[in-house]
Amino acid sequence: MTTEETVPNTTSRQKKVGNALRRETRDRLLQAAEAEFAVHGYAGTTVTRLAAAAGVSVQTLYLAWGSKRQLLRGYMERVLAGPADSPEDAAGRFDDMSPPERLEELANLVAEIADRAALGWSLYRDAAAVDAEIADDWNELQLLRHRLISRIIAEIPATALNDGLTGKAAADTAWTIVSPDSYDLLVRRLGYPLDDFRDWMKRTLNAAILR
Repeated sequence: MTTEETVPNTTSRQKKVGNALRRETRDRLLQAAEAEFAVHGYAGTTVTRLAAAAGVSVQTLYLAWGSKRQLLRGYMERVLAGPADSPEDAAGRFDDMSPPERLEELANLVAEIADRAALGWSLYRDAAAVDAEIADDWNELQLLRHRLISRIIAEIPATALNDGLTGKAAADTAWTIVSPDSYDLLVRRLGYPLDDFRDWMKRTLNAAILR
């Protein structure tokens, strides 16, 4: 084997190992963020505390994520994604469904997301009150949620909508019903079991949107 053949192979292996280590470090910081944010909140969690919980240096945290804010965004994106790789994957769950089935599946999807993302939504809402950049992120995440729901509702024929309800109004209505605020009010504050919250969304979506 020539030197020319050996060097590229060695470099390739080193690159793969380096990439794997970076992914592992980012994942460890995400896990630390979930634990630390849950106990201390966003404002009370320092980068020193996060780095120590992950077993890395503060410099490594900044190299891996750039900032505490970016780490919060990364954590939120992971819990929102769950088993789906992208909004397109989530939207694909609704192919070939009737309007009632589509709204029922929307309630199922939101219940799945809300249950695992409740801490993230709460962190974002609280941090947005004191951090303008997080407030911008919070608004962007809400608009992304609106776009996904709009795509789902857009497939419902106008003839299936309640009298006088436009497609846009239907999407806005669904976005409001299945919002993180609804989960917070009913589940976290009033103690609804998740199944009861899911059933409430199904009933309310159908009553508000379909004939």
